[in-house]
Amino acid sequence: MLNLSQLTTGPHPVLRSPGPPDRPDSPGPPEPAGTPAPTTAQHMDDAVRCDARWRLPADAPRMRAGLAVLPTGPEGAVPDCADPALRELARAGVAAVVLAPAAAPAGREAARAAGLPALAPAAHWDADETLRRVLRRQLAVERENTRCTARVLALSATALERAEGPARLLREVAAATGGPVTLIEPGHPEWNRLAAERRRTLEEVRCGRIRTAAVPFRDRELVLHAVGRDRPHRVLAALRSGGWPSHLRQLLAHTAGQVALLDCAVQYRRDREVLHTALRGVRVSVLQYLMLGNWEGAVRVAEPLARLGAAEYGVGEVLAAARGVVAVVQRAPEEDRTRTAAACEQAVGDGGLVVLCPADPRHVIVVLPQDPDGSTPVALLRPVVEQRPGRLAGVSGPRPWSQTALSYEAAVRALTAARNDPEGIVRDAGASSLLASLSPRARVWAHQVCVGLRKLTEEQRSQAVPTARRALSYGALRAGRLLGVDRTTANKRLRLVLEAMGLDHRQVAHRAVADLAFQLTDLPLPADLAPQAAPGLRALLRESPVVDRATHELAVLEQADDPRLLATWLAHNCHASATAAALGMHRNTLAARLSALGSLLRLPLGEQGAAPHQALMLLVAAGQLPVTAVPDPARPGH
Repeated sequence: MLNLSQLTTGPHPVLRSPGPPDRPDSPGPPEPAGTPAPTTAQHMDDAVRCDARWRLPADAPRMRAGLAVLPTGPEGAVPDCADPALRELARAGVAAVVLAPAAAPAGREAARAAGLPALAPAAHWDADETLRRVLRRQLAVERENTRCTARVLALSATALERAEGPARLLREVAAATGGPVTLIEPGHPEWNRLAAERRRTLEEVRCGRIRTAAVPFRDRELVLHAVGRDRPHRVLAALRSGGWPSHLRQLLAHTAGQVALLDCAVQYRRDREVLHTALRGVRVSVLQYLMLGNWEGAVRVAEPLARLGAAEYGVGEVLAAARGVVAVVQRAPEEDRTRTAAACEQAVGDGGLVVLCPADPRHVIVVLPQDPDGSTPVALLRPVVEQRPGRLAGVSGPRPWSQTALSYEAAVRALTAARNDPEGIVRDAGASSLLASLSPRARVWAHQVCVGLRKLTEEQRSQAVPTARRALSYGALRAGRLLGVDRTTANKRLRLVLEAMGLDHRQVAHRAVADLAFQLTDLPLPADLAPQAAPGLRALLRESPVVDRATHELAVLEQADDPRLLATWLAHNCHASATAAALGMHRNTLAARLSALGSLLRLPLGEQGAAPHQALMLLVAAGQLPVTAVPDPARPGH
């Protein structure tokens, strides 16, 4: 697969146009009129040496474009049967002949008569030496062609691994072929240019009626290949001057196949990204149903996941358990959260639900079924935390799926405590200590406070109350993201519910009272509790067990003015600027102090939600804030 220019040009040519035998380098006298001139663009697919009578070897197949080396006698003598022998060579597929070691005018004339270009060795070589040099040059060309094909295939393999498009591959092929190689379809500028003259051929290839075509285009040859299996195809178009030798045609065919593979890889990557995005959305939906206490809705959403693989099928098995735990894993600083999520998925396998937290870009939420001894969640996630310095994890205690929101809140509290824990992972001890210390009579008070919700319609209660509860726990913005509603809607529902309870959603003390009432209504009323009037909240907070528990909880504060800082912050409705001005400190200093105090109290004080509510109740119960700081909607006159 080489052309005559590769044999007749360059610093060391193998062949030349024939000249007098005594002066090999001389161009020789002018050829007689009608003598076919050797065309340097003529491709040679094979080269053979003929015998003394200029006959092909007996085992030589019919050639498509062959080069025959014809031995000549002294002074270029030719055999008597030269004319019929040359005509027979032309019929056998020979495209050019080499008269070696020299070419007499009679031999050139006979070649002209047979329509074959005649060449001569570049030096005084006999037929065997000339053939060896031709084959050596052919081997060098074949090696270079093979290297070119190997480079293209290697580049394609690299692009395939990276799921890249075919752009770099096409540039490499264009450089190898010496002409533009483009992937086109209707609307592409190159398509429009080629279609101006070859529209029919382009459409036939695109529609799949033919897979490949080669047609002249102005002063060049245009080769077209259909790409891919699905119709209509994209078309690989390549232009080249001087025609396309067989090895370049093969290279284009290889390229068309590689482009189809690269297109499949790119499409696969896009489909996979779409699928992963959809799966993340489904997981978030499952979590949102659980946060709303709707276990049945979570199961319905998770059912289609059963057909998507073991890890996704495991979601259904998780929800099949009666109870479960929630863990919140915080990525390391400067780490991509998806890597944290991947580590969590590898750790839990198909035994848990891993969700990128929609409320906090630092967090990954892991939902696991309850284990018999309660140690499995921490054991699974401890290696995840240890993999990367700076990762933290908080794990809730087991609760029914209807209380997933409380489990999440407990996990966030544990995550806050993990910042001061050497291992970086903490399991929440259980329910709020203050909640556990309140008298059972407090549940009567809570039910009395929630009586006002009866003013709402059934639809308002079903929508607004769950949203309001989550907004009290996590803040309106975070709750909205966790539940799939916007912040404005979450705030409107919070205001509607608190107004029905006789409270002001803008005041942290009022929100704290509503939060406490909702938590108490989750607890069952003792069967032996005698009917009685609702006690007052302020009296409940001043009972000895509550005061003792609050005093014990606040004992972890290290500086004497820490309670005053918290009291000032709460008195200013958690407004950082006003609090900093009242305390005479910089706002950043206040934020740092609040974060440190939150770690000691295991409360994320720097975030909106239930942490300020719990801190307020502790300060009131411990006497650091006057009991009148909390309103009592059950006894509005007091």
